Amino acid sequence: MDLSVFPELETERLRLRKMTVADAEAVFALFSDAEVTKDMGIAPFSNVRQAVALIEFMNDLFLERKAFRWGIEKKDDHVIIGTCGFNGWEMNRGARGEIAYDLGKPYWRRGLMTEALQSVIPFGFESMGFYRIEAFTNVDAFPSMKLLHRLGFREDGRLRGYALSHGNFADQRCFSLLRDEWNFRE
Repeated sequence: MDLSVFPELETERLRLRKMTVADAEAVFALFSDAEVTKDMGIAPFSNVRQAVALIEFMNDLFLERKAFRWGIEKKDDHVIIGTCGFNGWEMNRGARGEIAYDLGKPYWRRGLMTEALQSVIPFGFESMGFYRIEAFTNVDAFPSMKLLHRLGFREDGRLRGYALSHGNFADQRCFSLLRDEWNFRE
């Protein structure tokens, strides 16, 4: 996969694109909400400089070919309402990528993340060459688990002490979707 240019994806209602510093206020609104950041294991943002730093960090990861994260923009008003992408991938010992996502609380339960991920998942399989896409959730992140099941992911199990969350080691659930399973769904 040639990642010399940040890829853009479109759905009926959304555009998935590279974030810029101009998106900092929207990213701050997203990451300053304690309910959004609860499952990320981080404290809510307290100032917009943190959003600028996050955007720059995510864009640097893309330049280093380590990971990338799209800003999820609503087509009707061009505002970033969430992010999604691949936190990393492993191509030497397998062909797998880790998908992750977040969405502003005003947009929960409207099918927007389902719509976004239905574009990201085939990109991972077809353009990135993944055979397996993984996702990790906190053990009590029931809406996220429901989303993953709806998209065809299967739970692989519980990983004890897998993530550092708010200063403590926490268990996580691992989910995966294989390319053959996704092709079967279409």
